[in-house]
Amino acid sequence: MHRVPSPNAGFDPNAPVRRRSVLAAGAAVVTATAVGCQRRPEADFLLRNVNVFDGERRLDAYSVRVEAGLITAVDRDVTAPAGVPRIDGGGGTLLPGLIDAHVHLEQTARLDAPRFGVTTLLDMFTHDLALLSGATRGRSRAAATTLADVWSAGIGATAPGGWPDTGTIPTVGPQTDPAEFVARRIAEGSDYLKVFIEDGGALPGASYRALEPEQAYGLITAAHEAGVRAMVHVSATADAVTAADAAADALVHVPYADRFAERQLAVLQQAGTVVVPTLSVIASISCGDPAPGLHADPRLLPALTVHQLTTLTRQFSSCDPERLAAAIDNVGALHRAGVPILAGTDAPNPGTAHGASMLGELRLLVSAGLTPAEALTAATATPARVFGLSDRGRIAPGHRADLVLVPGDPTTDIEAIFDLTTVWKNGREIDRSA
Repeated sequence: MHRVPSPNAGFDPNAPVRRRSVLAAGAAVVTATAVGCQRRPEADFLLRNVNVFDGERRLDAYSVRVEAGLITAVDRDVTAPAGVPRIDGGGGTLLPGLIDAHVHLEQTARLDAPRFGVTTLLDMFTHDLALLSGATRGRSRAAATTLADVWSAGIGATAPGGWPDTGTIPTVGPQTDPAEFVARRIAEGSDYLKVFIEDGGALPGASYRALEPEQAYGLITAAHEAGVRAMVHVSATADAVTAADAAADALVHVPYADRFAERQLAVLQQAGTVVVPTLSVIASISCGDPAPGLHADPRLLPALTVHQLTTLTRQFSSCDPERLAAAIDNVGALHRAGVPILAGTDAPNPGTAHGASMLGELRLLVSAGLTPAEALTAATATPARVFGLSDRGRIAPGHRADLVLVPGDPTTDIEAIFDLTTVWKNGREIDRSA
């Protein structure tokens, strides 16, 4: 499911954004945290009395020092000069900012996602090159911002008449030079290549012309020769094996048309392929609630915009109740086989919304067999490693101070993540009101 977002002419993602509610000047430096109202810190502070989930493990009763938007110390006994703000975390859990490993850019994506703890977005298709250029600007600096950082595939590779060919994007035909296609995408600003292997067979009434296996192989090989990763859209297990055989770095959906056989799982495991399941969007084509509980959750409602509520309650025109069950079974089988799982939502497709759907995705990953801690790793350390984002995804010295504070313990109960109270982007607390 890859909705091609409509162009957003005139939108500058780096310009100040007017909020629907404006804080009074006196309230602008006050924030509610796990221990009540305290002075809002800048990018230099000491956070004490927190249990740190560093992206892979839990560290109890730790402190975290932040300077100039970067983490400089993580230990049980951390000091700071006089005058540096001290924040009491109230014994809550501190997490790295979450990374959504499958989104599609739209005008409000970078603003909406951080309110729910998602501070990095990995875009898997956009044909709006002006939006792409603006969205990827400034991500290398720990400057003051309320916006999520973005990496993008730009325009993906599909056959003429394939998904999601609109007649206005470059496509890959029999005479297309894969190396030239990849070079053009990199020149446009793509950070990695997206390849579509999709014939529409997973959805009632859908039919698309799919890339041939040799075309997919040529594109993936060309991407690697150009020094970029190759992500592949699939919906069937046979196509997943084709992608793995071609050395794809990641599948950006879990197959939901059918279930993996053991021999297929072995191919993916041996190839080192990782999988971004996107259970959130698959749930929305399964004839039930398109976003189970999210649009009515009182913990989320204060941070949801009208636009987010609209996308959360939209549905695809066709559905199949078996799709989510097959997808969840496949995630469990992949996880047991040792195939790395990354959390991604495919927002803002019907039934999803930037930021909020990541919390639902974590819940779905746990229902598929990951432990809560493993699901959190799938949204932090693992995508950072797979995509080469060495400055995020962990709570460790030298990393971005993209942080999320939760009163409870989501490493043992994933529902606790829905109670997040505070989000820092580059060491600066953001306003979570919609």
